[in-house]
Amino acid sequence: MGSGTRGSLIADWIAKKGARVNRVKLFKCYAIANEIEVLTNLKGIPEKDRFHIAVPRAGADVGGIVNSIMEKPEIFEGSLIISTLNDDFSYFLGMELAEKIRECMEDPIIGLTTLTIGGEIAEIRRRIKEFRRKVDILVLFQEDENIEEKIVKSMNLISLVGEVDIKKGRTGEVVVDTSDVFNSLMKSGISAIGYASRKLPHPVLKRLFMRKKYHIKGVRAQRMVDMLKEAHENLSIGIDEKSAKSALFVFSGDPEEITMDGIFSCISILESLSPEMEIRYGDYPCKTRDFSVVLLYSGVTRLRF
Repeated sequence: MGSGTRGSLIADWIAKKGARVNRVKLFKCYAIANEIEVLTNLKGIPEKDRFHIAVPRAGADVGGIVNSIMEKPEIFEGSLIISTLNDDFSYFLGMELAEKIRECMEDPIIGLTTLTIGGEIAEIRRRIKEFRRKVDILVLFQEDENIEEKIVKSMNLISLVGEVDIKKGRTGEVVVDTSDVFNSLMKSGISAIGYASRKLPHPVLKRLFMRKKYHIKGVRAQRMVDMLKEAHENLSIGIDEKSAKSALFVFSGDPEEITMDGIFSCISILESLSPEMEIRYGDYPCKTRDFSVVLLYSGVTRLRF
């Protein structure tokens, strides 16, 4: 659910670019905003799933919207409320949505909030704590260039965990599922996400020109390590990783490129950052030249800003 202008625009991006399995969208997206023009100009969310509301604390109106969504013939594994801490309407509406959803379902409620760091840092920190109390999980994204793409790619890979493409008949070699993701996220504190990707050489080029390099032991593992480090350096919000209670990383791409040596090396890196941190890992193999990793820290109690 996109809350306010910023949240609605991000939700619309997910509606357009969100992951599919067996041609079925994994995200069912809705937009709730006070600006009619914003709702009118959305491209990915159907008109029937756009809602206008004038006052964020109008409990009856928010409750009516949530009830109309929950009455739809959909199967939900959780709720994702997208908002921003820097806009009063989006912020208060996001918390009101969380309260109303809590009355309707027991599944986890995830808050994904963006923020611009500047001005009153103390107020931003206060809002983070207040929003965190309303949801089961709070993921923070600092506003920057291409943030929509970063959010979509990260959420896509996380949502594909444990999914099986019937057409391809394949699931992960190291299987984690939605419950593993929620177990990683369901910690006190907040969550941060990092993402990295590579475009691998065409298979023909690998066979003709890079055969020797690809047979050298450790080349694939080193790529996985480099990508994990890049994801760590590009986290959605600055954190003190030593304060994180858990970490989850998932690789996606050609199964021949995902090695257990690489996975164990990545585990060692995370353990060196915080020996007490609980670590989960998995893969989502698919025949593609795109090779990616998502790194998720949860239970973070210290931010760096």
